[in-house]
Amino acid sequence: MSEIRIIEDIVYQENMGEAGLLDLYLPEGNASGTLLIYFHGGGLEGGDKKDDSGVYKELAASGTAVVVSANYRMYPLAKYPEYVEDAARSVAWSLAHVKEYAAYEHVYIGGISAGAYLSMMLHFQPKFLAECGVDEREIAGYIFDEGQPTVHFNVLRERGMNPKAVRVDEAAPIYYLTDEQDVNDSRKFLFLVAEHDIEGRREQNELMIGTMRAFGYAKERISYHILKGCEHAQYLYQTDETGRHPYVEMLCDFMG
Repeated sequence: MSEIRIIEDIVYQENMGEAGLLDLYLPEGNASGTLLIYFHGGGLEGGDKKDDSGVYKELAASGTAVVVSANYRMYPLAKYPEYVEDAARSVAWSLAHVKEYAAYEHVYIGGISAGAYLSMMLHFQPKFLAECGVDEREIAGYIFDEGQPTVHFNVLRERGMNPKAVRVDEAAPIYYLTDEQDVNDSRKFLFLVAEHDIEGRREQNELMIGTMRAFGYAKERISYHILKGCEHAQYLYQTDETGRHPYVEMLCDFMG
């Protein structure tokens, strides 16, 4: 593995404290084929941009990706859609400024759990990126790791509802699957769920995939993996006998 450079606590939005900061992981030589913007999990109420730093370091050290890990406002200080708006702002900052630090060709957006929910919202409701001056079609692909395509359970809690309920409305990524897709669209999508995931999470993701296909997302552009023997978000932190993350290899294979 090569040496990397990490730049921490870059301000991507002013007057937001920790919620307005991101970290940048740069490969040796400051060039890669890919920029990956990745959002941490934590149920929209916990977690931090440094939570998955082992994965980011390995991705950068392999030369596969320049990685941005961004914080965002969380419940109860923020409510829907503020954390989605923050995610969009971090993408806009990255597209405007990361090339000041490193060269790349393609952009991927991803996240785990709550971070995957944010990533889903950015794709399926592109107004969030558009409001930040980003054309969502600039994104080459997405990584949806154990995300919730219906209304997120913490959004339900904000509304005073049982977080176990299943609802589909403007706060649900799947709600926006209403238009037939451009057959020439080449964007790729990676869906991951744990074998022993949160109750109903696998079924919801499979519904999302099936609905995407019904609206013209080409089957070959959607990759779907069930992470065997794992509970929710567990696979991200597993390492092999050499100390490397199998998760990183999976992401490298997907982003190519």
